[in-house]
Order: sequence, then structure tokens, then C-alpha cells
Amino acid sequence: MCDEIFDEQSNNNYCFDKNATLVIKQDAIIHNVEYIKTTTKAKLIAVVKENGYGLGVANLYNILKDQDIFMYAVTSPCEAKALREEGCKTDILILTPITDFCELLEMVTNDVVIALGSDKQIPQLIDIYELTGRKPRVHIQIDSGLGRYGFNVDDIPNFKYFTDFIAIEGCFTHLAGSTCNYKKSVDKQLLQFRLALDKIRSFGINPGVCHISNSKAAMTFGALGYEAVRVGSALVGKVNVKCGLEEAVWLESKVFSVYNRQEGEHIGYSGEVALKRDSSLAVLRIGTGCGVGLIQKGSMDFSLCSYIKDLLRRINSDPVLTVMINGNKIPVIGRIGVSHMTVDVTECPAKEGDVVKVQVNPLFVHPYVKRMVI
Repeated sequence: MCDEIFDEQSNNNYCFDKNATLVIKQDAIIHNVEYIKTTTKAKLIAVVKENGYGLGVANLYNILKDQDIFMYAVTSPCEAKALREEGCKTDILILTPITDFCELLEMVTNDVVIALGSDKQIPQLIDIYELTGRKPRVHIQIDSGLGRYGFNVDDIPNFKYFTDFIAIEGCFTHLAGSTCNYKKSVDKQLLQFRLALDKIRSFGINPGVCHISNSKAAMTFGALGYEAVRVGSALVGKVNVKCGLEEAVWLESKVFSVYNRQEGEHIGYSGEVALKRDSSLAVLRIGTGCGVGLIQKGSMDFSLCSYIKDLLRRINSDPVLTVMINGNKIPVIGRIGVSHMTVDVTECPAKEGDVVKVQVNPLFVHPYVKRMVI
């Protein structure tokens, strides 16, 4: 028996009422671009994957287009095409080593630089050259420890046999990072990258523009001795490193209602929170459905560092999440719902209609939430 398919006859299938706006501060992004260039002294590869990190690829590109970006980077063909449709003439690198022949052909036709990280791609790229007479432009992708895409050092093919068909213009890897000893982890992966470059050069191949630093590494160690840095979250100021980046994106909503509750009352799903005093609470009509509070839970990270951080938070009774109302940091109490959440405004009174500012990862913000560039 097949699943029955119903034609969508009405826009009611898209009935979303998101009581929030994702605010994008253009001047902050421009500041961050200049800060990254100044501190790393490297060419800037702007990563605009996942629809411009949730900002909208057109929104982010139109902010960046006059900022002397060396190259853009995406993870899917549709993002590359969207940039070209926005009028982007700058080089674009697709970071995923795609193997579908039609997608590869389309990317080469659109002058998109291909991540070459699999033996399977080579015959297809040669076929594309023979079909079009155009050499596919590639950056060789190395797996230095992430274990996802790219050639291992021991498996790098001898590229000198393919230079008549493929234009090698760069080489890169993606750092896996580490929860605790970040420098040690980066040093280990940097060594693997250097070994890969040495092997490529031993074939008589110039690896071209090399880039290893992502946002966190760029803001911690700079370009690590290479020509370019490849940053995405740093553009919007979302890097867990103390530096001069500015906050460039946040969620805004309004206080929906304010009410009083007595000491001992339980609040939220499952009554998880028992009030320790008479309290003034405010309801906000936003929640996980807008992208608030969508973070990886502890089960994703079993490290000692993560355990200690979580224990200290519990000991200090630090809230998992806070919001800003009238310039004050307000704790969220209870479990966040899909479309509502509760905050404690006892010490910092608020009223209905007050603006609420919420820190979010813009990647998780629902696409039906309005984007506003200011």
C-alpha cells in the first residue's frame, strides 16, 4: 500500500505565527570583517553556508559584497547558485566534495571551485574537462582529524597525473577542535596538514592558497602560517573566544504578559521549577519553534571539562539561558516550550510590550521568523 499524497490547495499549510524578528546589524558584520583581516593578516574566505548562517544568503552576501572578500564558501550547489544569482562575481568554493556528475558539471559551468576530497571525483572531473574543454578548478581537501571528508595523508593520489585536466588552486582542511586542550588538538591536526602539503609538493604540485583556520582557530591563533582564514560564525560575532568581534545578530520579541506567583509554586512542564520566593514572572511568546534554546545536550559531550562546567553551573544555580529586557539580564525558568517561555522579572520589573532581546544561534532560527537588517 502506498502513502496517499494530497495536493496542497491552501496556504493554510504554512500557518506560522512567529512572534519574533531576527535582527541583523550590518555595521557589526562590517566591523567583524575588518577585525578578522587586521588580526589574522590573511585573506578572508567568507563562509555563507546554511543560507548565510541563518541570516539569509542574500542578506549576508549584500552586506559583505563590498568588503574585499577573497572568496566565498558554501556547502551545497544551491547556495553557490544563489550567490551567482545575486550577482556574485567573486570566487566561490563548495566545501562538500560532491560526487554527482550533474552537480559537478553545473558547478564547473558556474565557475565554482570544487572541494576535491575523494578519488571518485577525479574521473568525473576529467570527463567534464573532455566534455566542456574547461579545467575544473579545485581545492584539495585533507582530513586532518575530523574524520568526515577529504584525503588521509597516506591516501593522497599523485595529482601530477591529472594536471592536464584539473586546475589545482588551493588546499584546505577542517579542524575538529577539542573541548579541553584546544591548542594541543590544533597542533596535532596542523602537523597532519603540513605532512599532506609536503606530500603534494613532492609530486611537483603547487598546492596553491592554503587555509586551515576556521572561526575559532582564526580568533585564537590567527592564520596558522597560511594565506587565508575560512570563517563563518566569526562574521556574526558568534565565537566562544574573547576578542574584539561585535554581536551582529539576535532575536527580538516582546513581553506578552506579567503575573505574580507565590513561593513554593511549581512552574513549567513537569513542574520542574519550585519558586524559592514570591515572584513576578513574564511570559514570552517565543520558544524552541523560533530557535531559542536549541543546543546540543550533555549526552553529546562526555568530556571531563563538560562535566565540570555543568557541575559548576548547577552549584552556582546559574540559569541555562537568560534574556535581556530593558538592559537587564533576566533568567529563564522552567523548560522552554515550542512557542512560549517564562522568565523571572522579580528583581528587574517589566511590563507587557517591553522589548526582549535573546541570544540565539541563527542557524537554528526558524525560516519563517522575519529577518531585519538594520
